[in-house]
Amino acid sequence: MENNGRDFSVKAIVEGQEQEVYIVTSETTDGVTFYNCSVNGREITQVRKDEQVWKQIWGDLSEADVKSIGEAIEGSVLEE
Repeated sequence: MENNGRDFSVKAIVEGQEQEVYIVTSETTDGVTFYNCSVNGREITQVRKDEQVWKQIWGDLSEADVKSIGEAIEGSVLEE
């Protein structure tokens, strides 16, 4: 999963409705990619894919919301 450090937007179901989620890609010092996610200018979570499962690093989103964002990120990355 690589998107060359670019920021991008995806559509995902968050809190029961489709929203535009702004994604900023970052990387840990050991090279693990994670994604900062914002809606309407407010950071809502940080996610990463760990052992083929999307996990929330911080935030209060449901597992379904995290999965929706993760799948949207994967779809966006695969389109490039």
